[in-house]
Amino acid sequence: MDRILVVEDSETQALRICHLLEEGGFKVDCADKADSALSKLNQELPSLVITDYHLPGISGDELCRLIRMNVNTRGIPILMLTSDETTQAEQQGLESGADDYVWKSAADEILLIRVQTLLKKSQVQAIVDQEETRFTTSRILVVDDSPTYQEYIAMELQRAGYQVDTAATGKDALEKLALQSFDGVVLDMILPDMNGAEMCRHFVAANRTLDHRFVLLMLTGGEAPEEMNSVLAAGADDVVGKSKDIKIIKARLRALMRRKLLYEENQRIINEFKEKEIALLRIRAEKEAAEERAALADQLAQTNRELRETQSQLVQSAKMASLGELVAGVAHEINNPLAFVISHLSTIKDGISGVLPEIEPRLSDKSRSKMNKLQQRIQDMQSGLERIKDLVIKLRTFSRLDEGEFKQVNIQECIESVLTLLQYRLQDRITIVRKYGGDDIISCYPGPFNQVVMNVISNAIDAVEGQGVITITTKKTGLNYSISIADTGKGIPEDIQDRIFEPFFTTKPMGQGTGLGLSISYGIVKKHGGEIGIESEPGKGTNMIITIPWKR
Repeated sequence: MDRILVVEDSETQALRICHLLEEGGFKVDCADKADSALSKLNQELPSLVITDYHLPGISGDELCRLIRMNVNTRGIPILMLTSDETTQAEQQGLESGADDYVWKSAADEILLIRVQTLLKKSQVQAIVDQEETRFTTSRILVVDDSPTYQEYIAMELQRAGYQVDTAATGKDALEKLALQSFDGVVLDMILPDMNGAEMCRHFVAANRTLDHRFVLLMLTGGEAPEEMNSVLAAGADDVVGKSKDIKIIKARLRALMRRKLLYEENQRIINEFKEKEIALLRIRAEKEAAEERAALADQLAQTNRELRETQSQLVQSAKMASLGELVAGVAHEINNPLAFVISHLSTIKDGISGVLPEIEPRLSDKSRSKMNKLQQRIQDMQSGLERIKDLVIKLRTFSRLDEGEFKQVNIQECIESVLTLLQYRLQDRITIVRKYGGDDIISCYPGPFNQVVMNVISNAIDAVEGQGVITITTKKTGLNYSISIADTGKGIPEDIQDRIFEPFFTTKPMGQGTGLGLSISYGIVKKHGGEIGIESEPGKGTNMIITIPWKR
């Protein structure tokens, strides 16, 4: 008999669903929240999980992600239930890892049909020892000298399903870390006895000496880019402003905890593969053992490649999102005083124009010359301010990097924003030739597509040695939109052109490239339903052609 785990905080809904499933011949187990469900998964694996989207503490979509990250539970089908009948809620539920999605208002027959369909695809199997993959509640240490804010953060994290302990000073926190195991530390950047990067280095050093590692999320009140960069350089995993919505702080912490859990899970799997390899060496003949070692080595290499690619993509996405946020902040900070200066300059210009007819007849030739020079300087100042205003507009265009929404954008504006950010690399040695097609409005994911354009243009700049030209051509042909980025660089040898989209493959010297830019770009273009191609001849340059449907 199939066993189904129902996770529902509404007692009425839980009774209705459990009764319906029992009438349908299923064995049913119930949990009123996510952490109770994880405890039941530690005891026995069900054939199917039915969960509400809106749960207290850990939400239904976060529960789906936790189930999918565990090697023993990732094969369990998940059916998401919700009273929110919007397309966005359904999309979020499915993207979190659910296999199917049913509204609570749907008829009972529909729910049973969906359950029976998912059970046909059920692949529940304990791959490794259940004790080694148990779900546990993450323990968080909150370090802040403000009792009010410390209590607020601790309460919010407890509601999110974490076990929370607190400390008011850096010294107290380090002593607790030495005596107890924590999965994460939420640390105020300024404490009575420590501050900034120095404090971060103390905690990073402590982390290296512990058997149980923790992630470090720094909280800052100032949110100055220099201050945030200093703690990231000192070893913090992430940094976020205290003024941010508490949902953002919790989301950043959840992302760090997921990465930590994924890393530990991967390490455990790798260690288990190594142990199996040793066992095979002991019980098989030398030839058979050698064959098994080769097979396991290939499997481990593939796993490592996939893990490195996944982790690097996460880091790359986080960096691009942080860059977009930073650029947006800088543009905003520049925009306010810029508007003030432009407004007052206009007032000065109008004022001089108003009084000049009265005083001009009385001016000497020398004073009249000075007045003309003054008016010219004011005009030059206005031109300079307009250039700064244009730069701010392009920075704000580029700051849409963190947008995950599929929408219409002007690709010409996106390209110009990327060129603005890369101007310091172009300098006077590379000329940009623009051949825009005119109709440059397309539908895409703006942030990821900006990332593709930046990766390809950056590679073109790297390829040009000394003086050169980069030609950017856009056009619409039928249902497709294409961007051609051609450089006059050294070109790519024909024998390696088929490998340039492979993860970690690079022609750059050691330490100057990860080999992920074009691999990630290839994946983004594929997600848009498009293609990215290459035309290159050694000594004559390279032309990268990005083609996607311009409307979906």
